[in-house]
Formats: sequence, C-alpha cells, structure tokens
Amino acid sequence: MYFCAMQRIAYFSLRIVIVLFRWLPFRALYILSDGIAFLLCHVIRYRKNVIADNLQRAFPEKTKAEIRDITRESYRSLSDVLVETLKSFSMSVGALTHRCRPVNPELLNRYLDRNQPVILAGTHLGNWEYSGLTMPPAFHGITIGAFKPLRNKKMEHFLNLARAKTGMEMVRMDDVYRVMRLRSSEAAVFLLLADQSPSSRKSAHWVSFFGQQTAFLPGVDVLSRKFVCPVVYYRTERLRRGFYEIVFEEICSDPNAMPEKGITRAYAQLLERNIRQRPEQWLWSHRRWKMKAVGHVRIPRSFLTLSLFPFFSRGKTSPPGSLQTTRWK
Repeated sequence: MYFCAMQRIAYFSLRIVIVLFRWLPFRALYILSDGIAFLLCHVIRYRKNVIADNLQRAFPEKTKAEIRDITRESYRSLSDVLVETLKSFSMSVGALTHRCRPVNPELLNRYLDRNQPVILAGTHLGNWEYSGLTMPPAFHGITIGAFKPLRNKKMEHFLNLARAKTGMEMVRMDDVYRVMRLRSSEAAVFLLLADQSPSSRKSAHWVSFFGQQTAFLPGVDVLSRKFVCPVVYYRTERLRRGFYEIVFEEICSDPNAMPEKGITRAYAQLLERNIRQRPEQWLWSHRRWKMKAVGHVRIPRSFLTLSLFPFFSRGKTSPPGSLQTTRWK
C-alpha cells in the first residue's frame, strides 16, 4: 500500500514538474540549472568521489586545479541535461531539432535505403536525451530503442510515450534480440548506448581505454556480427549552452571483416578521442572502472542497459543470459 502510494506521488510529481517547465523560458531554465549544479557539487556532493577518481584515472597528467575545473563543469553539464530533458517533454519536434541537429544522417540512410538495418552506437556525451529524440525524423527507416520495465507502470507508460513522440519505437530490453531477428531485412536503426560498465565479467570485452584495460559491453560487437549489420558511431556535441549537433562516423560496413573485439576496440578509441576533446561533457558520475580484469571476484551490480533517459529508469537487473547492451540508465 505504501509502495503504491509512493509510486503515485512520484508519477504525479513528475507530471507537475513537466507542466511547470513548459512555461519556463530557457534563460530561467539555465539559471535554475546553475543552482542545481551548485547543490550537486558543493552541498549534496553527488558522487563526487566517483567523479574525482574517474578523472584522475583518465587524466593522470592533469593538475588538481584542472581536475577541479573539469569536475565543476561536469556538474554543470549534468544539470543542463536534467533540466533540458524535463523541458523536452513539452517541446515540439521542430523546436527539439532546432536545438539538436543531426549533421550527416546520410551515412546511415544509404544503408536504410537498401533495407539494411544499422546498429547505431552512442555515448553519454553532450545531451544524449536530446539526440534520442531528434535523430529518428532524420532517418529513412524506423528507429528502435529498448527500455527496461519499471515497477511504476504509470511512469513507464508516460515515459515511453514521450520517448516515442518523434518516431522511436520502444521495445522491452529482453525483446531486443528477438526484434532484431524478425526485422533483420528491414530499414531499421537499433540505437545502443554502449559506454557504461557491463554486469558480467565473463562476457565483457576488455579493451584499452585511457591507457587501462577496461570492460565494455559486448552487445554492439556481438549483435552486429550475428545479424551482419553495419555499425555507425555517433557523438552529441554541445556547441553552446542549449544547442548541440550530432555527428556520425562509420565503424564498419562489414562486421565480419573486423578482427575479434575489433568493433568494441574501435568504439572505445572514438569515445576516448571525443572525451579528451571535451571531457566536461561526458557522464563521469558512473563507476566506469568498477570492474577489474583480474583479482576481483565480486560481480558488480549493473547499470541499466540500452539507455536514453538515465534519470528516470529504474528496475531489476537483467536475468542471466539477457542482452548486455546499454540503454536507459
């Protein structure tokens, strides 16, 4: 009874916040974001030790002052993503596309025009929420994203409607493999965010990332080979506050011509390059190096997989043998 009441409170609270954000101009939105960033950084200290540890691992050459600067800016970036996501629920497709523009979708459309599905491997750079909403109208085919079921079914239904408003087709995470098998000859884009830590050490792909052997989710590599899908990487880069562009880069046209773990390795190299260019725009608050290659037997709890909206998704961890590709955190 108590749990059901809390679910209803959470659902109606979100709806109220979204209504308030609908009438909030962007100038006021970013004043609010600055306040949230200050609270997260200096008062709540949200995962501050995790962020500091990740930055020190990634940039051992940087001074303490430089690490503090990146930390402060990363909180600002995170709070911007939060308020922009809340604002996006009430924005039109045109308004969203104006603020987050796909630059070269023809890279994918040349495959889609031949009814060939594509795996689109993304990251938690810039505003990954905006990109999930603005890419589907640019593609010559359906865009498919997976969601992890929530206990709060009202919240789940509402969020999935919002995610689908620009053409994204939502499927349960456990159904992704089945859907790919059924639609392997259609013009479809399978959107996977693959830059977070996997839940299984046994199935993880271990590749070099910032000079360290790092566990990556194997889904992009494994699924592309299974269904012979080209793999395209994309990044969402903040041009100025509130405005982004999405740039696509091809990883491979024939996955079976790539060496073992070569797709994962290429993805990690592109991700590292982009993070080094704009380190404050990546999501440093997740425990990226929590899994050790050797000498550590505890299997850590997984972050949610296949995520576009990490702020709102919560659920049970995946059962053994389920698809290990990232989606809603």
